[in-house]
Amino acid sequence: MADAKTKADWQARAEPIQKEIKQLEQELERTTGAEKERLTMKLKEAKRRLPGPLPAVCTVRNVEGERTPIHVLKRGLPEKKGERVGPTFPSALASKKITLTADMKDPRTALAKWLTDPDNPLTARVIVNRVWHYHFGRGLVETPNDFGANGAAPSHPELLDHLANEFVKSGMRLKALHRMIVTSSTYRQSSRSPNVKEAREKDADNRLLWQFPRRRLSAEEVRDALLAVADRLNLKAGGESVVIPVEKDLVNLLYDPNQWRVTPDEKEHDRRSIYLLAKRNLRLPFGQVFDQPDLQTSCPRREASTHALQALEMLNGRTANGLAEAFAKRLERDAGKDHARQVELAYRLTTGRLPTEAEKKLALEFLKEQPLREFALAMYNLNAFLYVN
Repeated sequence: MADAKTKADWQARAEPIQKEIKQLEQELERTTGAEKERLTMKLKEAKRRLPGPLPAVCTVRNVEGERTPIHVLKRGLPEKKGERVGPTFPSALASKKITLTADMKDPRTALAKWLTDPDNPLTARVIVNRVWHYHFGRGLVETPNDFGANGAAPSHPELLDHLANEFVKSGMRLKALHRMIVTSSTYRQSSRSPNVKEAREKDADNRLLWQFPRRRLSAEEVRDALLAVADRLNLKAGGESVVIPVEKDLVNLLYDPNQWRVTPDEKEHDRRSIYLLAKRNLRLPFGQVFDQPDLQTSCPRREASTHALQALEMLNGRTANGLAEAFAKRLERDAGKDHARQVELAYRLTTGRLPTEAEKKLALEFLKEQPLREFALAMYNLNAFLYVN
């Protein structure tokens, strides 16, 4: 994205700082006490001086060395080499006859073109179904990882075909697909239907989408929402993964506990959950309670369970209580000492609306006996905060 001169200028500014950072990190491993604190502050300052990354676009290209020749082995014996062959597509999957030579160039490009060929009946449907799944919580095909004989049949096959065709016509542009879905009347309908009883008798599972599916926030969304309402969310974009503090007993379960080096800058701990370091053998407790997937296996569809540990985490957990304290301070800062204004602001921040008269009266009665921090914690536990309608 950047020209050669811009790259050279950036490198000239960044290289000495990068060397300084590397040297400081090495020294930090060997020091303790006051000297370690001094070096930590120096490291923070060096990272602040580091110029931001240049604009870039991620892409893939064929960079290959000499490929090992592949031969048909007669009777499967390595010493009896037959005709030389090259990579090709499974004939059972190919929608049309494709000939690839043994010495062809750029085989990965050929694979990518085959996968994204407009005549390929599968790729567009799989992508469209996955996007629909993320918007509605369930795909038109309920098994997003399995479109084969063992997978579920589509609930709306004509709709799936229509979306796939439009997706291909638009040049497989995801933005156009998102726009088509989110501007539809199906997506824009309420999660509350006036004819709930009659609709549930005919379609209890809501496969016909007679109302928008109500869903609970994912683990990452819950954490980010808590931080945002408390005015603590760090919106910095890009950079290294963030390692947040967790219980020592969990870290000790790692093969090498030194792998879990907490990010020194505490402000970084409040960054969006997408930047948190994820290790397969150490799941963050807060995320695990709210059904964050196990990284050991593929997760085509997240489960949404409801159990007592979630309530305990939101009422007694370190994350929720620490951020409730910050939320209370924000209410005092932005609404002053007036309880009525604090209640109105709290509802606007957590539910996106003003409280009803009954809710306001109940909240004011609560604040007569309990501190503002307890009220902030109670607001975090509202269904209206944790669920998307």
